Amino acid sequence: MDIQGGELNLAELFSDDNNFPKIKEELRALNHYRVEVGVMVPVGNNSLAFLQMIATVNEFGAEIYPKNGPYLVIPMKDGSFYKLKHVKIPERSFLRDGIDLGMFRINELVERDLSRIMNSELTAYELYEDVGQLIQQRIKDEIKLKVTPHNAPITIENKGKDDPLVDTGALHKSIGCKVIEI
Repeated sequence: MDIQGGELNLAELFSDDNNFPKIKEELRALNHYRVEVGVMVPVGNNSLAFLQMIATVNEFGAEIYPKNGPYLVIPMKDGSFYKLKHVKIPERSFLRDGIDLGMFRINELVERDLSRIMNSELTAYELYEDVGQLIQQRIKDEIKLKVTPHNAPITIENKGKDDPLVDTGALHKSIGCKVIEI
């Protein structure tokens, strides 16, 4: 489409060789995809189910009680053990905060990508890829940046640091995204 001297070239706009059919098709295609972001990649010796359990416990918090006796036995780095009647893991929402605290950037990206679709520069699938990658990065950033609530003293002693969501880096590496046709 050519705008010259502030005037719209209507002949070109309504010609049979414009991009409106393709643009219309891509806009309709937006209803045929969804993006999933979360713990999706097994890392090292950690199964996907294990990493998803770790993510769930940290996202929502948990209280853990012994099943086979009166105490939980916590192995320490030096080979010794602590006996505890229960463990309370506080909520450290990194999945929800990754999205909620990044909503402005996500909305900006969608607006930009919709404009690119209107200019025939991007497909609906690519818009969803962009959104998924941005959310994936936001969640990974939250894992690194979240410092409260702090680790328990026993955890700090075991890990050697007070970094609540980072130990080996497996949780961070497990975050993935995929676009699904629906």
